[in-house]
Amino acid sequence: MDTDTRARRRSRARTDFHIRTAGPDDLDIVLGLIDQAAEWLRTEKNTTQWARPWPSPDDRTKRVYEALLDGETWLLFDRERPIGTVSIKLIGHEELWTPEERRTEAVYLHRLVIDREYAGDGLGAELIDWAALKGASQQRNTELIRIDVWTDNADLHAYYRRQGFQDVAVRQTSDNTPSGALFQKPVPPAAPFRRITEHTRRR
Repeated sequence: MDTDTRARRRSRARTDFHIRTAGPDDLDIVLGLIDQAAEWLRTEKNTTQWARPWPSPDDRTKRVYEALLDGETWLLFDRERPIGTVSIKLIGHEELWTPEERRTEAVYLHRLVIDREYAGDGLGAELIDWAALKGASQQRNTELIRIDVWTDNADLHAYYRRQGFQDVAVRQTSDNTPSGALFQKPVPPAAPFRRITEHTRRR
């Protein structure tokens, strides 16, 4: 039996993944999950995504740290093991999303990662919908989930399309961000996830 099959069977047997807000002291954990995903992308996929921290290691760390300070980042756990992360914003990038688009209230997801050992069993899709509803709970009229994806990561584009996302556009910014492929879908009307439970962050 291969590793992916074992992981899928184990994941199906688990029903108690928990999620909590991440804080500044979780910086190394979040970066570790991103770097793990980056290594897999480098070896398995034809994309430059996360081939190096963009635009530099220090800038990447600063961006992740600021999201932690702002309470925008969440960590998903299997018991005590961190297995995923996502950051939730309620305001879209001004150069990626037009003023007209930003007038529609939306949840913007960033740095969504699931440990590869847990891939293939729908846990990533549940995390997307959980994050969408979590963000929607913070603003009354949220209609959409939005995400920007590295422009050359065609496999990830296909993944989001399978999750019901629609293509919006491919855009460039003044700082030439490589994450310029835009996707969106409606916020689900009710909680479709069964395995993710929110826990209070330990003090």
